[in-house]
Amino acid sequence: MSEKEIKNKEVEAKVSTEQEIISRDKLLEAGTYFGHRVSQWNPKMKKYIWGKRMGIHILDIAATQRSLEYSYKLLNKMAQKQVSFIWVGTKKQAKKAIEEAAHRTNSVYVSERWLGGTLTNSQTIFRSVRELDRLEELQKNGYVGYTKKEGLLFDKKIAKLQKNLGGIRSLADKAVAPQVMISASPMEDEIALREAKKKGIKIIGIQDSNSDPDLVDIIIPANDDSVKSITLITTILADAICAAKGEKQLFAYKPNDEIVLPEEPKKEKPQSPKYNKETSENN
Repeated sequence: MSEKEIKNKEVEAKVSTEQEIISRDKLLEAGTYFGHRVSQWNPKMKKYIWGKRMGIHILDIAATQRSLEYSYKLLNKMAQKQVSFIWVGTKKQAKKAIEEAAHRTNSVYVSERWLGGTLTNSQTIFRSVRELDRLEELQKNGYVGYTKKEGLLFDKKIAKLQKNLGGIRSLADKAVAPQVMISASPMEDEIALREAKKKGIKIIGIQDSNSDPDLVDIIIPANDDSVKSITLITTILADAICAAKGEKQLFAYKPNDEIVLPEEPKKEKPQSPKYNKETSENN
């Protein structure tokens, strides 16, 4: 065997043993390739679409895999430089995954309604945080000096503020504002993305076939309506940040049998209208 052939064999062996960030089988299992109906597509996503079946666009899994690899390496390098992140996903399928990724990476997040001005007029948000701190202190002391009715009204206000501010409450304590936004539902959170653009924040986003790729800087083409798909992708991105800090990874570069995806929530069946004798007789 010639020296050239030996070198070629060595290269082939190296390529064959290189571990993928995530296998195509696992991407298929997560349903990352399912796009929207052909009639709903955004033509700007054309290069990320493999084809169509039964009137549904099929996203290119190879492109998803490449984008995940690139995003992972980028986030890993950023995390080594103490870059600050904000995770955003208010779509119901994204809430849990976004919160878990943010908690793992000690980042701020928004999984409820995006409050306008969170990034562009943060003083307004900080005032709300201070008000929440004040009310919680009153609550802790049993609302001394206030009536029972006033206390109940304070309780409701506290619950509302905690729901809306929970993930970004620590934003006021951060030494630096977020420099990277990771978005799980760009179409639902367009206001958040536009604020990030104004502030020069780099955006990495899951982009379905109906999304506008111009809204984000780094596109991860994938199904953004599936809990499995969103969880798989956000977990790998969180792994990049955790790995930079020497912490455990959950999905990235793991064998398939170690990656357990959540079950998709069962769709609620519409309730049949109750029989109303009076209505029936009137009809």
